Amino acid sequence: MAQDHQFVLGIDLGTTNSACAVVQEGSASVVRRGEDRIIPSMIAARADGSMAVGLEAKRERILDPVNAIYSAKRLIGRRFSSPEVTKMIETVPYKIFEGRNESVMVGFGSRKLSAVEVSSYVLKYLRKMAEEALGQRIRKCVISVPANFTDSQRSATRISARLAGLEVIRIINEPTAAALAYGYIEDMDRRIAVYDFGGGTFDVTILEITQNVFEVLATSGEMFLGGDDLDEAILGAMIEQFNEEHGIDLREHPVARARLRSVAEELKIELSETAQVSRFIEGVLPDQGKSLNFSLTETSLRDLIGPIVNRTIPVCEEAMKIAGIRAEQIDEIVLVGGTTRIPIVRETVRAVFNRPPQTSINPMSVVAVGAAIQGAALVGLLVPMADGGVSAPSMNATAVLLDVTPRSLGVRTLGGHVDRIIERNSVVPVEQTRLFTTTVDNQKYVRIEVCQGESPSFDDNTKLGEVLLSGIRPARRGEISVSVTFEINTDGLLEVRALDSQTGQEQTATMKVLGGMSPEDVDAMISKAESEGLLGEDGHEGSVVRR
Repeated sequence: MAQDHQFVLGIDLGTTNSACAVVQEGSASVVRRGEDRIIPSMIAARADGSMAVGLEAKRERILDPVNAIYSAKRLIGRRFSSPEVTKMIETVPYKIFEGRNESVMVGFGSRKLSAVEVSSYVLKYLRKMAEEALGQRIRKCVISVPANFTDSQRSATRISARLAGLEVIRIINEPTAAALAYGYIEDMDRRIAVYDFGGGTFDVTILEITQNVFEVLATSGEMFLGGDDLDEAILGAMIEQFNEEHGIDLREHPVARARLRSVAEELKIELSETAQVSRFIEGVLPDQGKSLNFSLTETSLRDLIGPIVNRTIPVCEEAMKIAGIRAEQIDEIVLVGGTTRIPIVRETVRAVFNRPPQTSINPMSVVAVGAAIQGAALVGLLVPMADGGVSAPSMNATAVLLDVTPRSLGVRTLGGHVDRIIERNSVVPVEQTRLFTTTVDNQKYVRIEVCQGESPSFDDNTKLGEVLLSGIRPARRGEISVSVTFEINTDGLLEVRALDSQTGQEQTATMKVLGGMSPEDVDAMISKAESEGLLGEDGHEGSVVRR
């Protein structure tokens, strides 16, 4: 049997669905176990107190939608007060609460779980699925995230993996992972656009592949745009018809709304293959015996979702503008995400880039495969080549990824403005240094507010948190200068270092991430999971989770 270190799990942790892949005997493939391959990113509390994950959770959602948690990726690493969380509160049937440090919690039976914990259960399920399929323990992984994920969202994803018993050796952007898989399959020099329309986020990344170098030229995206929004549009039409027929507004009935939302998702998927679909939903309101007979054509679907799909157009145009290229200079368009199977989406892609998208690669699995290839390369294993052979782990055979940071990093200045420290689309890793000075005599600390975004106004950007510089030696105002270095590493995570400019001594620089979790919180969650039997000594899950 192969040794443990030979497998690095490539994970695509999606908003709607998730998958994992490995490189084995010179080829990368998605892990399969029975009917498990692409699993719903969902958990549900059963009536007996046990937990369902994946397909079982999706089935449970029909019976008890209030205790089925989905689209947690849209919540992870966000502040409770963010407009995205506010929108989620208005649309999902499960309860969303505020936790410590402005973090997001969800109701799960009689318990409250963090968005980080919800994702960890999905990751644990994927890990266990891979271990059973491969016959050995999996410890390391490369996990993909949307290109426009913030520092706090990337950090939260890492914590989820840790709770799942996994060591993240690299966080890779989803479009970059897709390009990596595509480049190994095609093995050619070209410029590609990755159009990534998933369940919760939308990204466009322009890359240039030369030999084994994958260079990101530009990335752009919208953080709250995805297949979930298309489901909501179809659901809106169903609610409107029900109201017309029965005089009842289902927006006031979360359980009924959740049941219809599951049907809306099914209709959307089926209309990718057929011109018309119908559903008779009996007992929409079981206590009142109301039913709905709903039909939808591919043409009417276009009317419903067209405005949402059109929101991807300016994002594509912005990415090309940043990269300094025209549509005709792009050789191939690679599709990522299940939403790209919808005909109107593919037609929109063709109209924007003046060529049809590449359809030979499965958009549902390409990201996981790319993450697995990157994982294999990082630990020095053989990686697949387009000709069917394998490459040795040498400098000229291993892919080099030159990724970029998708958003500018800045700090608050007087008047609520932003001093940009690191510009968007800077190649990572990247670091910049700024001098900060004291403003009063014998000042003991300096607080620096940090944000990501492009607005000149600090409050219009995403506030990441605060850097606290403490242990400053006593001196008159202005006599102390602290040199602060902000570094964005290859995972897209922010690291902060500080030095006393006069003495050269290192200062204490602590980053408090809003909406994030402290090391103490993480340790407490691990202890809680162990006490409840969720994790054994080797990190394996227990059989049930009591509410």
